[in-house]
Amino acid sequence: MNAQPITGKVALIEDDYTLVINRGAECGLAVGMIFAVQSGTGQVITDPESGRELGRLSREKLRVRVFDVQPLFARAHTFVDTGDFHGLLELPFFEQPQEDVVTVDVGDSVELVAGYQNTQRDTGTDG
Repeated sequence: MNAQPITGKVALIEDDYTLVINRGAECGLAVGMIFAVQSGTGQVITDPESGRELGRLSREKLRVRVFDVQPLFARAHTFVDTGDFHGLLELPFFEQPQEDVVTVDVGDSVELVAGYQNTQRDTGTDG
């Protein structure tokens, strides 16, 4: 069975730490899934022999964790992975230098990187 990765787009920037993905429960999203937000304007790769554009490199901007799933969309927030503890980036006492600011735009691509990627589990029914 060839499992397709779950991908989508940023549909809305809710606040500095929360965004909405244009995929939801109908596409198999579940609370706890982690998505990488990709830059849509990566460097062009050109074939040196033919001059043909081969594609673009995408750059990961940040990762978000889904905390609210609706049928057609999901809300996710940024987080910090500190080993076995995951906390929100909303640390008012933690001041980051200006160059560490990441800008996420509506329309940026998202791709599942951790979670329940195999959404077609055996339910015990014939099919």
